[in-house]
Amino acid sequence: MKVLLIGSNGRMGRCFFSLLQKQNHECLGIDKESRFLACAFSPDVIVDFSSSACLESNLALAKQKCAPIVIATTNHSPENLDLIKEHSKFLPVFMASNFSELFARLMKILPELCTLSGCDFVLSEIHHKNKKDSPSGSMKDMISVLKQRGIEPIVQCLRLQEVVGRHKIAIYSKNERLEITHEVQSREAFCDGALKACEFIITKRSGLFTMQDL
Repeated sequence: MKVLLIGSNGRMGRCFFSLLQKQNHECLGIDKESRFLACAFSPDVIVDFSSSACLESNLALAKQKCAPIVIATTNHSPENLDLIKEHSKFLPVFMASNFSELFARLMKILPELCTLSGCDFVLSEIHHKNKKDSPSGSMKDMISVLKQRGIEPIVQCLRLQEVVGRHKIAIYSKNERLEITHEVQSREAFCDGALKACEFIITKRSGLFTMQDL
């Protein structure tokens, strides 16, 4: 694949660029200062690891290149989400707050856990201390699933050292406790998922897709 990687100088961007090189994909990495390099590059797919503030210009670039785009940024405003939906009408768009395959499995079973009645739900997460958003996009997704089903969870967010990502749901009944924890040991887990998203999205003509589709 020919991949145009936006945000190649960030933590995730550097990790993803390395994975693409290892697997012999052709990749051009750009950031704010080097966007001009994209002019002569014709990608099979665009991957956005920059920030939500750059979304509008990144979608415009995808439209200009007629290329599918994988959006790996979080903390999007309602206006941004409307832009994404609008572009998905004529471009393939893949969006996820978390590209871990096992986290996607957790999100798939979460609605079933919400059918438990008379229980207290506690959601907790730990990320590295330099992570900008709190709660994270992944945690917001978990909270949304519970609230859509009438559950107001207790939420705990910690930012500690270099923890890549740890999410836990704990469900307390009168006499029992159920806990499910997902922990990412390396950013390569996100990169593997993002690469599979690229391979998936280049086969589509238009539409908005998520990890659940993958």
